[in-house]
Amino acid sequence: MIRAPGINGLLGALRTARQVLSGRNAFQDLAQIEVARLAASTSLGHRDPGVQLEPLDLHRVSSAALWWLACRRAKRQLQQGAEVNLELCKLSFLVILAGKLRELGPLRGLSFRLAGWDVKNWMQTALRGALLDGKVIPGTKNGITARMLMMCKVEASTVCSQEPTATAQFDRLWLFVFEADLLEKELRARNAFQRALTQAFQDGEQLHFTEAELAGVPEQFKKRFTGPLQRWQKGRFKIPVGREAMNHIVPYCSVSSTRHQLFEAYYRRFGSDFHASALELLRARQQLAKQLGFRCWADYELRPLSEVAQDSHAASKLFEDCWRHLEPAVASAVQKMKGKAGVLQQPDEAYYWTLHGRAVEALKLAEYLPAEQALERLVDVLGRACNITFRALPARSWWQTGWHSGVRCFEVLDGPPLGIAAGGGRCLGYVYVELYGTWRGTRPLAPGALLLAPGHVYLGLHLQAPSMGMTKLLTPEDATMMAHELGHAVHMLCFSGSAQEFQDLPLDLLELPSTFAEVLATKPEVVGEYARHHQSGDGPPNSLLQVAQANPNFFAQKLQSWNVSLGLHSDFDAFAATPSELQDRAVSLWQRYSKVAASGSFSPLGEDAGGCLALGANQVAYLLCYLRTATLLRGKSAQGKSALKRWLSPDAAGKLRAQLLDQRFNSERLATLLPTLQEEGMSQLPHPLPPLPSESKPGLFQNLR
Repeated sequence: MIRAPGINGLLGALRTARQVLSGRNAFQDLAQIEVARLAASTSLGHRDPGVQLEPLDLHRVSSAALWWLACRRAKRQLQQGAEVNLELCKLSFLVILAGKLRELGPLRGLSFRLAGWDVKNWMQTALRGALLDGKVIPGTKNGITARMLMMCKVEASTVCSQEPTATAQFDRLWLFVFEADLLEKELRARNAFQRALTQAFQDGEQLHFTEAELAGVPEQFKKRFTGPLQRWQKGRFKIPVGREAMNHIVPYCSVSSTRHQLFEAYYRRFGSDFHASALELLRARQQLAKQLGFRCWADYELRPLSEVAQDSHAASKLFEDCWRHLEPAVASAVQKMKGKAGVLQQPDEAYYWTLHGRAVEALKLAEYLPAEQALERLVDVLGRACNITFRALPARSWWQTGWHSGVRCFEVLDGPPLGIAAGGGRCLGYVYVELYGTWRGTRPLAPGALLLAPGHVYLGLHLQAPSMGMTKLLTPEDATMMAHELGHAVHMLCFSGSAQEFQDLPLDLLELPSTFAEVLATKPEVVGEYARHHQSGDGPPNSLLQVAQANPNFFAQKLQSWNVSLGLHSDFDAFAATPSELQDRAVSLWQRYSKVAASGSFSPLGEDAGGCLALGANQVAYLLCYLRTATLLRGKSAQGKSALKRWLSPDAAGKLRAQLLDQRFNSERLATLLPTLQEEGMSQLPHPLPPLPSESKPGLFQNLR
């Protein structure tokens, strides 16, 4: 958006006036689609929303006044005795949509905050009344997320024919306020910890190095740390200490003293104040979990997952089982590293894994992954794997769409890509891909997919933009990350239910299509489909096709980070601990799956474990998805049929659509698992996916390169 508040305000007022005068409200149109999706799966029957899917114009959903009017209309319909479930679903959807648009940028400012106070009160009052009257029953298809119900849920004894006493009403109101306050407290603590983590990851103090002290670092990485003034000082580099230096200098630098200096300077940034913010988050979650009826936060977040990881003890056992199959490969690699290094210290570990894992060849593969072209070829591969077609729409300006010029828009059609003749299927929706992080605000910690509304998905990849006149080249990790997020987009558009129903699905189901796309993109046969040299257009040699696949260290690092987050959210008493005790406990949890002793200054929260801690304790869901994906891709192939033809065949894509992507799974299951939402006689629904195959664990780790 243009940084000119006066001009923006005037243009926004004109756009708002035009919608009011025309009788159309973009927020109401999106809410109508959401309600129609809900009605299609209930006894209310299918209702045509009367709104045809078209690319989302952010200008049309940037008015707080129009959002307030749409919410007010839903409130008025409730007061006039309209169908309670549908109107509450509409109001709930508008509240959630506003939060997503606030995160994205269009809905901000004082007017939105003032309108938000009104709408929040309307929502809470209407939903509490519906719960008390029995018009909304948790565990049924009511179109409202379990979290929204949990914030407004009162004791089940209130839903009865007898008039509760004033004292009972006060007690239940106090319980509601107390739980809502704890949810707000957890949100504030999470945001505070994320800010502390972002600040620690960002570049800080600068260390001076010579060319010789950076021996082994590729030129493309050294250029990142060379500003215009430094180019006059050839052979001298100022390296800012932060996550970028740890990712691009330490793994490649052959000078041990440089690696140790950067390592020590980086982890000094994670001191007592940082760990104190992590403690506050853990304490808020521990208190909230107790109030919600769970032993610990990990048990609360793991409850919706598959039975093999449905509580902290089961998840820990799964980690141990996987480590038993992974450890021989890790131990063998570390033994070879020790043969080269003598004594292998933690500051040197990343460098020797780079030598062992062929990371230099991965940089050569980047020459075949120009960002724009790789994106187009990746969506074609995913289209063949899922029987859909991505059709790129012509680029349009901010004035026309509200999206800045760096956002690529794709129309997604039902049916496999067929070259020029493709595109005859029905429109499933639109994907808005933002390749590069913008200059506004702080770069997010991780890429992500956001289901704005049924038929509209935003993907923020947050890659570093290339210098002017240069071509952005992706690393293999960037390409697989892109495939992962595109997998989310495909699932969000193929899912036939409402956006709120999608939100209540278990994480090990939500992450399965994206993990499938990610792992598929690492297969050598598939890499050859989307990798082309950025100048010649030729495909990569066979020697480079293997480097995109995961090595043992990939899964070892995952287990380390996941175990830290799980352990700190389960058996760790945050209220009795100090910041230094938190760091010690995190190191011991990390050390369980590391064959190299931790350095004295090391904090696992300076690695991926910090981001895992911010997100929660349910990362074991990703492990479940890797295990299921290994089984899916291994499969039984027909005689004489290559793996590539099998994975991208219309038959395999049809099964994937029918059994996973198009399925309208029982999203109401989540409400049956939460003690505060359980009603008398309510039975818990089973997990929507079949049990994990017993051979999946050895199958995932046996072929690691």
